[in-house]
Amino acid sequence: MKKRSTASARTAAVKQIGASKAQALALVERARALRHQGRQDEAAAQFERAAQLDPGNRELQLMAQLQRACALDEQGRFEEALKVYQSCTEQHPESADAWASLGVLQRHLGHLEAAAASLSRALQIEPSRPDVIEQFGMSLQDQRRHEDASLAFERLLQLDPERPLTAGRLMHVKMLGADWTALGALYQRIATDIAAGRLAAEPFGLQGYCPAPQLLRMAAQKYAGTYVPSRADEWPPARVGTGPKIRVGYVAGEFRNQATSILLTEALECHDRSKFEVFAFDNGWGDQSALRRRIEAATQVVPIRWLDHRSAVTAVRDRGIDILVNLNGYFGRARHHLFAARPAAVQVNYLGFPGTTGMPFIDYLIADDVVIPPAAHAHYTEKVVYLPDSYQPNDSQRQVAAIPATRTEAGLPDDAFVFSCMNNVYKIMPVVFDVWMRLLQRVPGSVLMLYSNTPETQDNLRHEAAARRVDPSRLIFGPPLPNDQHLARLRLCDLFLDTLPYNAHTTGSDALWAGLPVLTCMGQTFPSRVGASLLQAVGLPELITPSLADYEALAIRLATEPGLLSALRQKLSTQLRSAPLYDTPRYTGHLEAAYSHMVERARQGLPPAAFAISPQI
Repeated sequence: MKKRSTASARTAAVKQIGASKAQALALVERARALRHQGRQDEAAAQFERAAQLDPGNRELQLMAQLQRACALDEQGRFEEALKVYQSCTEQHPESADAWASLGVLQRHLGHLEAAAASLSRALQIEPSRPDVIEQFGMSLQDQRRHEDASLAFERLLQLDPERPLTAGRLMHVKMLGADWTALGALYQRIATDIAAGRLAAEPFGLQGYCPAPQLLRMAAQKYAGTYVPSRADEWPPARVGTGPKIRVGYVAGEFRNQATSILLTEALECHDRSKFEVFAFDNGWGDQSALRRRIEAATQVVPIRWLDHRSAVTAVRDRGIDILVNLNGYFGRARHHLFAARPAAVQVNYLGFPGTTGMPFIDYLIADDVVIPPAAHAHYTEKVVYLPDSYQPNDSQRQVAAIPATRTEAGLPDDAFVFSCMNNVYKIMPVVFDVWMRLLQRVPGSVLMLYSNTPETQDNLRHEAAARRVDPSRLIFGPPLPNDQHLARLRLCDLFLDTLPYNAHTTGSDALWAGLPVLTCMGQTFPSRVGASLLQAVGLPELITPSLADYEALAIRLATEPGLLSALRQKLSTQLRSAPLYDTPRYTGHLEAAYSHMVERARQGLPPAAFAISPQI
């Protein structure tokens, strides 16, 4: 009897274990569905319950831990999530999932070397896993290991030729490193895929080499539709306020000593406080710079970097923001899902990303009639708002340092004609570099100063110069400098040569502010027309060319006819301080007029519509 009872108990126990395991599997399926819906907290609870029902299942225990860390990550509790992921790698050192998850979070937190090491460990376990190769490639790109990143993305394309965004990532990282091998075929592949409605490239990287505005729009819309769906139905509709002041919230991850803030800070200071209340929703960090202190004095800074999605949306809604301004677009530390939740009735794409976001919940794009001609509105999903002069703000308080005071201090020859292009290297297309090398050949003794502190990139550019029969020593590389010293270095050059199809933006207005003439070639896309916008607003339209042939011919004249260039430098010097490009109070008045018109339409229940602001006298 006792034996029968023991056997029955064992049988019952086995059945119970089987039932528990079956229930655990059902909970896992439910958890996966919740995770796919973005409901990470609920998914974590289901995984945890499943793990309790099947305590002997190591894989299930790991899944529960990883999901718990994912939920903590979603809540902005990054350090707690990091500890859980680290525990996973210690308890499950054979798990590629554990190492990959740790590496992704380390990358997000800026622990770049640690991220690459964790992702490399994951690939040792599962060498052909596409999602890990992708993250590993991006971690190498973060470290400016462009050649290694290219190899990773090439490997990924071999394993998974249709993987979204991979061809575009490969193209961008090759441009970052000035590796131009097989570039034409790669671009043609990307353009064909975009035209066919495939997700081939991220919008920001694509701008560096794509000359076609319709392809930029298609890529942005595809990206937004895939990765940034509207979340407005999770919240009640936002409405504009009726108070005496318009409440404007600027959202960015770069409220520090960075290009966007270098342009915008004085405009923030010039806002009329009797009519506007200004907030800076900071998705990045402060850097204790003088620029950051000015931003903190000019706005109410609201840190959102460590906030989860709902808390960030609440931070905007609780402050009654009427107009939420996206300063990132697809550049930098963006917060796409904040705008997808529609926390403000009016949402604006401005300054940081020169093009359309393709996001249906962004209402307006601030531009001028040079960067977006009236006939080109169809290439932009936002309603285009025209400011007079130029869309770009500037800081007329910027100082030029006393050093470098001589060419020798800047590493430049005293007696040479100095061409300069201090744009990021990814903007240099081979066809433009061809022009530059012909200029060096035709202007004896001349040199070209470029912006780079990455040895492999410099070596590639020297190799390209030699391939075009130019002595590589005639390329001089200028490293990053504090902005005031960068301006001083620009003063020592003779002519700034712009890039195409992505012009100099902040760098262009830097050069002009330093008194250095900028020669540009105008294309069809927004980023390829910024140089023309700046030159129009500073009163030098004669430096705008319609083709690379005209660009090259004018560059030769400017370099070989000293009187022509000196007259242009004198003209720039004479009208610089009074030029609309650097009249920030006037500019801010135009911007505020645009904001007021947007709010008035919303108060009247009218949908967004394109409009133009008349210039103030």
